[in-house]
Amino acid sequence: MNNAILHESRNIVIVTIILYFAATLYLGYRGRTKKGSESELKDWAVAGRNLGAIVLGLAWSATYFSSYAVLGVSGQAYTEGLSVMNLATAYFVPTAVIMYVFGSAVNILGRKNGYMSVGDLLEDRFETKWARLPIIITTMVFSAYYTGIQLMGAAVVLEQLAGIPYVIALILGSLVLSIYVMMGGFKSTALTDTLQASLLFLALFGGGLIAVKITNGGLFKMLIDKVGVAGITSPGLKGLATPLFGISFNINIILYCFGYMFIQWMLAAESPGTLKRAASIYSVICPAGYIFGSILLGIAGLALGIEVVKADYIFPVIAVQFFGPIIGAVVVAGVLGATQSTAASVLAGVSLCTSYDLYQRIINPKASEKSVLFISRAMSVLILVGSIVLAMLAKEGIMLLGAIGISFFSVTAPSILAAIFWPRATKQGAIWAPFIGLIVLLFTVFVKKNFLGIHPGLWGSATALIALVVISYMTPKSSDEVIDRIPGLVSRIYHKDINSLWFPTNPGIVIAAMVQVIQMLAICYGLKYITSTKLIMGVAPQYAWVVCWWGISLLSMWYIFRNTIIDELKI
Repeated sequence: MNNAILHESRNIVIVTIILYFAATLYLGYRGRTKKGSESELKDWAVAGRNLGAIVLGLAWSATYFSSYAVLGVSGQAYTEGLSVMNLATAYFVPTAVIMYVFGSAVNILGRKNGYMSVGDLLEDRFETKWARLPIIITTMVFSAYYTGIQLMGAAVVLEQLAGIPYVIALILGSLVLSIYVMMGGFKSTALTDTLQASLLFLALFGGGLIAVKITNGGLFKMLIDKVGVAGITSPGLKGLATPLFGISFNINIILYCFGYMFIQWMLAAESPGTLKRAASIYSVICPAGYIFGSILLGIAGLALGIEVVKADYIFPVIAVQFFGPIIGAVVVAGVLGATQSTAASVLAGVSLCTSYDLYQRIINPKASEKSVLFISRAMSVLILVGSIVLAMLAKEGIMLLGAIGISFFSVTAPSILAAIFWPRATKQGAIWAPFIGLIVLLFTVFVKKNFLGIHPGLWGSATALIALVVISYMTPKSSDEVIDRIPGLVSRIYHKDINSLWFPTNPGIVIAAMVQVIQMLAICYGLKYITSTKLIMGVAPQYAWVVCWWGISLLSMWYIFRNTIIDELKI
């Protein structure tokens, strides 16, 4: 790294970081829960159930846009080329569809039944407190792992741009994070996420513009001249992003939206209409941030032959070398926001999961709200300590660690979906299936890595789904009262037969849903089989192909939103 440039920018960068930390602490204070109030736990757990579309859309986006997404994706583009688009573009719109269609059912059920967490839904649906156990274990395992990744990202930014030693940077970032999460849980996190997402997208789109500027508009030509056709096609320069791996990777990231913190955002929405508008915001700005931001910046570093010690450093290094001190400092704040926004949601989630779902609902049902909130705050600190240790010992890059961390939530997705949309699902299936899936997941992560070229998350979730179906058909179904009260209510809300909740029945929506699947296949296989190097208006045809399919998937999403009937009066 160029120490002279770092030295010239250091004071401005440090001042910007201090202002950023001060702003997040202020917003955390604004969102603090009022001690002793009747709504204290509700504010902590579901942000008072009154988040509007803009705050919710940015909070959801900020939770998805982690250091893994910004530093990891730009680093992957730097080492692999455009093949990273296999792994970083096809899942956004499908998750937006899930956010609205599935999230609306969660939101309505949560309001009607007073759910404070996804654990409440699982216990109510499967009539046993042990239905919470899989989500508790996977959340706790995931949280230390994934929070560690975010802290790594923050430390990289502070070390590379401010010259703060890595270990000190870890501790500093963790301290600020723990303070504002402890103040108000998900309510404080929603407010800080809004700031962080705004800074992040400013940084990303600025990064894309700089990538075009420093290559004088000839980015794709320079890339092809530098590395050849391998730089614009899959599986990429190092052969990682094969079509099959890309598809399984995208499915894994889609299942990530059934993670604990995302369900909490669904419960926190003001209404299903709010979820629809928030999903629309997310489906546009998040993929745009990748396509026109971090990916362009990464391939610019590759095309220009910029040398970095580690691929994950390419974003901050280019920020310092080409943006100038003031703009570079804004970029630093944006990337730092990406790392902390996800970590905050994860921390708020695991603290609630351990204090409410594990302690109050399983271990000590008589525990007061005061003790639950105390444990929530204490767990925030304990998880951060474990995450700091992990971040100090981690040897893998952010992209790889992020992909593994996300996988832990994939095994609980089938049970959560079945709780609402499949009346035949049983408590035995909901409890045991995630653990069976987790065993297979761990096997394909640590023993047979990426077995048959398929991402471990897909192996884990597919196994959990099969186990859920088999075990459910082998065990007694839930009571008629529960089936009528939860899947039955959902069927009335959506005006559908109770046995067809899990698949679309409207012909137009069927076609639109198929488009979501087709766009994933088209992106992953198109990047392999489109091998032309002839530029289209200065853009690689592979890049244009992905952008077009993103647009098509947006149109199909809006058709689904327009034609999905959700009748809140049926509650």
